[in-house]
Amino acid sequence: MKIRENMLIKFVRTAHGVSRNSIHSYSNKFSRHDFTQHQLLSLLCLKERMNKHYRDFIEELELMPRVVKILGLKKIPHFTTLQKFFKRISSFLLEKVLTQTVKLFDIDDAWIAIDGTGHSSSYASLYYAKKLKKQKKRRRKNYTKNQIAVDTESQAIVAHRVAKGPRHDSRDAIPLIRKSYRTVKTSGYSMDKAYDKEGIHKVVMEEAKAESMIPLRKRAKKGKYRLKMLEEFDEKKYHRRSLVETVFSVEKRVFGDVNYSRSNRLRNKESKLRNICYNIYRYVRFFTLEILKDFYIA
Repeated sequence: MKIRENMLIKFVRTAHGVSRNSIHSYSNKFSRHDFTQHQLLSLLCLKERMNKHYRDFIEELELMPRVVKILGLKKIPHFTTLQKFFKRISSFLLEKVLTQTVKLFDIDDAWIAIDGTGHSSSYASLYYAKKLKKQKKRRRKNYTKNQIAVDTESQAIVAHRVAKGPRHDSRDAIPLIRKSYRTVKTSGYSMDKAYDKEGIHKVVMEEAKAESMIPLRKRAKKGKYRLKMLEEFDEKKYHRRSLVETVFSVEKRVFGDVNYSRSNRLRNKESKLRNICYNIYRYVRFFTLEILKDFYIA
């Protein structure tokens, strides 16, 4: 029972440890030093895990003495402190934090699945959404496109590319592939037909030195790398791609599907933070399940 009861505590400990190994304590020497960046980032992750708004989260934080003690908080921050920190933290630092979460899984010789999904960016009610469908001339706001590279063994997000949608999947495929093989050693990639391009196959086979499992589109011109992939295509390896859909399902179920920020830049950062939180959540769940399995076997 204690293992299940302390899941949030383990999440906070892991988030705090990851942030301490990723970023400096303070953004500059002239800051007030009331809170460290490690503390604030850990609180942001916990807020995402609890799926709360800033005001509600801070009110509940006052009733969580164990979290306050773990993070070493001398006082409870105002909700605007978290808001301002989130606006201030750069996407570059979030990338460093994501890379640090990948190290938790000790991944080697990974088979990567790549796909994208959308995160809603609207406060619109269900009634409003239905009403807009009747008005063809009016369109709803753009969504946030979140493309991820997932290790199919651990189901951890190895790399991501987040941008304003709508956006074709293949547009960010090459940068995402390069990010992934620079983060972990890869043996192959599985992607759907939307990624079937000669350039993508070339990057996978020549740069990443890995296998490419992408089904060919009909009536598309055959190239050197696409023909090579066709000869070596393995249906079983390709269908490991479906695990990326599992990751999307878990992420949206646990952390929600809506980005509440007003600007595209902040909405993109929300999706990146959600990917970081998913990795921490996945690690805590995986680690706990392994302990439970060993306990019952023993």
